[in-house]
Amino acid sequence: MPDLQETSNASQELIKMLNNKVFGQSEIIEHVVIAVICSEHALLTGAPGVAKTTLVRNLAAALGNKYKRIQFTPDLTPFDILGGDTIHFDEKNPDLKKIAFSPGPIFSPFILADEINRASPRTQSALLEAMQERQVSIGGVSRPLPKPFYVFATQNPIENEGTFPLPEAQLDRFLLNLEIPYPDFEAEVKVATLAKKIEDLPTLQVADILLNSREIVEKINISDPLLKGIVRIVRNTRPQESKLTVAKDYLDFGASPRATQALLISAKALALIRGKSEVQFEHIAEVAPAVLRHRCIVNFRSLSENRSSTSIINQIVQETIL
Repeated sequence: MPDLQETSNASQELIKMLNNKVFGQSEIIEHVVIAVICSEHALLTGAPGVAKTTLVRNLAAALGNKYKRIQFTPDLTPFDILGGDTIHFDEKNPDLKKIAFSPGPIFSPFILADEINRASPRTQSALLEAMQERQVSIGGVSRPLPKPFYVFATQNPIENEGTFPLPEAQLDRFLLNLEIPYPDFEAEVKVATLAKKIEDLPTLQVADILLNSREIVEKINISDPLLKGIVRIVRNTRPQESKLTVAKDYLDFGASPRATQALLISAKALALIRGKSEVQFEHIAEVAPAVLRHRCIVNFRSLSENRSSTSIINQIVQETIL
């Protein structure tokens, strides 16, 4: 099993490769790698044209995964994702036929669920069991999914026409919700001067290290005060029990205990990427918005005052006594 330094070096190599393909999104790329080394799923939210699909496609290429892109549309059905029993005819004798299972694109190690909020909630929910259990049940039969198995979903902002909000149960299955901003001026100049389509990345030689690094991540140390601080941060997102005014004023519902686990493993992963053997407060503060923004439900007041979930979470983190 690789050690901490090997995994950190492999992570940095992947980050460098991705930064050479996707410009001006270094923080987002680092967080995507967090999902990879934690063997978890991630949701990428952003306007069309900010390289969400490009980032995921190149990530799959660098990791050497067989990659399936599912374009979510309003008429997509669960069968289109999962597959199912179909009638197969014998080529030599057309009169002979049998019913056999035809696997859908979900049976691939790396899934790009493109524009996931374009599909109906029923179709979105088809991913739920697969993301959590790494298996799908069809016709009373449970079928295991390949290892590793990642779902990287992209979505356009909910104010865009023709979108459906993701079910809360499915949102909770994503370790991170990454809000991708527009690139800065210098990065956009690089994008504008690209003469042709850039080829996808080659497979990273140390890809196997990253795909099998969850145990290394879990071994990163965290002090007892910081561990309890993570629990306090998550509990302070719940307006019913929080003593913080910002939570009571702007949140309807807070994060569940699953968010506590997600914040802990994400902070450990960020520490590992940066070559640290122990979690520090800045690691927690940096990943908290991505871990919690899709697990907290803002109220009408926050919408009317244009308070984003990110700003609310950042304030909760800073006001929580660690």
